[in-house]
Amino acid sequence: MRLLLLLVVLAIIGLTLARWLGQPPLTTHVPPPLDSTTTPAVPTRPQDLKKFEQDLNRLMQDTATQRRREADPP
Repeated sequence: MRLLLLLVVLAIIGLTLARWLGQPPLTTHVPPPLDSTTTPAVPTRPQDLKKFEQDLNRLMQDTATQRRREADPP
């Protein structure tokens, strides 16, 4: 009886794995990078920190505006 139960469990696991491995991988939608929003380069000198902060703030505001436009089409 134990052997029969073991064979049934192995058959179920085998069928499940065969289905799982036979399916194509799930694809996720990744939006293409936008040309207008390029990530600012990380500064290597302390003097460039202020410009980096301004560039990063501008990037965040532009991205938020663009997402808002995409979410609320006219």
